[in-house]
Amino acid sequence: MLYKYQFVKHRKLRELNFHFLIFIRKAIYAGKSAKFEPSNFFHSTFLTNGKIAPKGRENKELHNKFKAFFDVFKKLEKSQKRDFYELIIFSQDIHLYFEDVSIVDIAKMQSDNIRSLLNNTNVFNNLMDAMWNYLKSPNAWEIDKHYDIFYGNLPDSKMCPFCGLNKISDKHLYRSDYDHIAYKADFPMSAINLKNITPSCSECNTKFKTTKNVFYAFDKSSRSQYYYPYTFKTSFSDLNIRLDLVGSLFPNTDESKLEGQWKITILPNDEFTKTWNKIYNIECRYSKLVNVNYLQWNDELVFGCEKFLTIDSLKERIRNFKKGFAPNKLRIEYHIKYAYYDYLEKSMNDILFTQINSMIA
Repeated sequence: MLYKYQFVKHRKLRELNFHFLIFIRKAIYAGKSAKFEPSNFFHSTFLTNGKIAPKGRENKELHNKFKAFFDVFKKLEKSQKRDFYELIIFSQDIHLYFEDVSIVDIAKMQSDNIRSLLNNTNVFNNLMDAMWNYLKSPNAWEIDKHYDIFYGNLPDSKMCPFCGLNKISDKHLYRSDYDHIAYKADFPMSAINLKNITPSCSECNTKFKTTKNVFYAFDKSSRSQYYYPYTFKTSFSDLNIRLDLVGSLFPNTDESKLEGQWKITILPNDEFTKTWNKIYNIECRYSKLVNVNYLQWNDELVFGCEKFLTIDSLKERIRNFKKGFAPNKLRIEYHIKYAYYDYLEKSMNDILFTQINSMIA
């Protein structure tokens, strides 16, 4: 991840989760023969005429999903209900667990364990799916207003922090995907927790991250460290990630491998960046980008220049030119373009000098 963006506290968007917590807290005390009467389990603002209708309009789907869950939950022993409730409360602090691998109870929040607690039924997952579909509807909980504030707090480039290759969608065009950091099918207890929901570019969300488990990116038995994407203090926070092309081979410079080979290393090479690369396939995506664009980037480098007389003069040009792509400017492709020009400068030899000089008219 290239930077963290600001968490937006939006009361209306968090309200559905509060109603859910009220319901769970009251359902603990229901007897095994209790009937599902919404007025007994929900705050009055979630109801209209005793029916689940938080916006003054009855929502039969939510009613049916809550009832199906309740009919299973009420039959549990009191100790089981209490354990389930405590797990719900534990899940509310999910934002604290992504970076801290010492938290060992993550597995308890996963669907397999929840189904086991609920007599091997999917009633809870079904309920949370319905809640999420309701939460993301444009008018019900003001998700569009939340997105407007979030979008306004982004760096000027509106760069997706998960890849640095695409922009977060313009709020006037369409809303970017709201991705569940911990995938909601695996971690349903956090399906409507705003601290587990973050916008990203559609490519990162639907093509690369998809359903990957960020808590166990490499092995189901060992935790992985994942950058939590939000900061709670500033509008955004640069993570000072750098890319290195050391070990790459420029095309048409070695007869044994004329097509060349691009090698990307993420720095610092730590557990966070390893997980980031695993989840979003960063090194491969950047390698392909370089392969497609390196000739164009060479063209940009020498545009408006006269032929260089010495290698040192070309290196001086590269050294000054790459400054315009300083990674801390947080613009799309800047991280990889800076790394490319940096490596080009350090690797400059007679073959590369001749190739680039030949591009000048």
